[in-house]
Amino acid sequence: MSRLQCSPWGERIEYFSKLDSTSLYLKQQARAGAPAGRVVVAAEQSAGYGRRGRQWHSPAGLNLYFSVLLRPRLDYATVPRLSLVTAAALKLALDDICPGLMIKWPNDLFAGGRKLAGILAEMDPGAGGPAFVVIGVGLNVNAREEDFPPELAGQVTSLRLESGRRRDPETLLPVILGELARLVGLFQQQGLAGEIMALINDNFHLAGREVVLYSGTQEIVGRALGIDAVGRLRLDTPSGECLAFSAGEARLKKSR
Repeated sequence: MSRLQCSPWGERIEYFSKLDSTSLYLKQQARAGAPAGRVVVAAEQSAGYGRRGRQWHSPAGLNLYFSVLLRPRLDYATVPRLSLVTAAALKLALDDICPGLMIKWPNDLFAGGRKLAGILAEMDPGAGGPAFVVIGVGLNVNAREEDFPPELAGQVTSLRLESGRRRDPETLLPVILGELARLVGLFQQQGLAGEIMALINDNFHLAGREVVLYSGTQEIVGRALGIDAVGRLRLDTPSGECLAFSAGEARLKKSR
């Protein structure tokens, strides 16, 4: 099957058999003047990473690893919301082949209670706002249980494990990019509202569940209510106070 040559933004898609990281490579290209809409795809990454520098397991030929370059007119505080927009786009693109996908704040897609995809939006500063944003996506497509390292057992999954079928990662790319381009355009017009807000909160992995939020040195226990209009996690705390958090890591509270 021929490869997709251009992204929905009209810019070229670059394919590599191996990179250290699609996002690291694309950030270098962005600093050299690459246009918005450039996409980089790798069959394998030697140094894939997620939030807080955590390694993203990126074996060869099994999954989909790609990054997208954007030059949106946004303020700095708005950029992290692009991770939620991307999760919503993945949800739409993949729901027909893997129903029941759920969005986990702030930047993951879950299937069957396990992580299916990780997303990271990074930026370089510019005059009055980000000079560019690179959105990196790691989507587990054909990985089997034995393809993941032991420390990830029970925490991650793939489209193959969930649907029972192998998929060609590159055939998924145009559908994902199409939904991403549409939702990013919508987001720049109206923010987290309307369709995007409904997608997130109607398919919110933590909704109604007791969680522990780790924010800096704080640990806050509460019931997750959903995401507000600026992408914050809303928690109903035991004291009856409703709090909203723009950053942190939320984990399901373990039952005793």
